[in-house]
Amino acid sequence: MKTSQTFENLNIVEGETERTNCPSCGGRNTFTITKKLGDLVWNCYKAGCGNSGRKRSTMTSSEIRHRLNNRGKESVYVPEFVMPEHVVKLESVLLNNYIDVYSLQCEMYLDVQENRAVFPIKDLETDKLLGAVGRSLSGQKTMKWKRYDKAKDLMYFTSLNKDLGVLVEDCVSAEACQNAGFTGIALLGTTMHETRIKDLINFKEIVVALDKDANAKGIKIKKMLDPYVNCRVVLLPDDLKYFSPAVVQAIIHS
Repeated sequence: MKTSQTFENLNIVEGETERTNCPSCGGRNTFTITKKLGDLVWNCYKAGCGNSGRKRSTMTSSEIRHRLNNRGKESVYVPEFVMPEHVVKLESVLLNNYIDVYSLQCEMYLDVQENRAVFPIKDLETDKLLGAVGRSLSGQKTMKWKRYDKAKDLMYFTSLNKDLGVLVEDCVSAEACQNAGFTGIALLGTTMHETRIKDLINFKEIVVALDKDANAKGIKIKKMLDPYVNCRVVLLPDDLKYFSPAVVQAIIHS
C-alpha cells in the first residue's frame, strides 16, 4: 500500500500538521503530514527512513475563504521582546574591535553588565523585536553565547531577500553570508525546529552550511526541508565568518 493511501481519509485541514508513527519504518512520532495549498506533504524524520513525498489534494471552499481572509496575518501572537536595562546602544573598544574584525554592518547593542556584543532578533517585515543573543567579548570563563529571550525556536535573519538563504549556526556567520550577497539565517545553535519551517518555504533555495562538527545535523535539516523547499548541504572547510565575501560566495556556489 502506498504511504499516501494510509492517510487519505484523515481529516487534515489547510495549514494543519498531523504527527504520528511512520507507516514505513514504524518510527514512533517521527512522521508528519501537512496540508499546504491543497497539497499533502509527508516526511519521516527518522535517520535512514527516506519516507517522504507530496500529493495533490483539494482545498475546500471554507479553506479557501479562510486562507484569503487571513492572508498576511500572524497566526500566533508573539509579544514584543524588551531588552534588559543593561543592554544598550553604546560603543566600547572591545565592541568596536569585534565589529571591525568581522566587518559587521548590522544593528548592535552592548551588554555593559556582562560585556557582550548583542544581536537583536527582529521580524524584519515589521521591525518588531522578538529576542536577542549576545556573544562574550571577554576572555573570562563564561558562556560564549547567551540568549536573552525564552523563545528557543527563533532564528536570526539578515534580510528579506528570498532568493538564496544560507542556514548557519550563529549571527556572525549569518552576517558573513549577508556581506557575500546572500540572506544569512542563524539557527542560534545546530537545531532546526519544525515550527520554523514555515519561515523558509518561500525561499527559492536554502543552503545548509553548518560547522564541520555538525555535518550530520546539517544532513538531517536538509531532510526536514526537502519536502517544502529546494535545499542542499555544503561541507565547510571552516566557519564562514573567517572568510572574505568572495570566498564565501565560492563556497556556497560550489
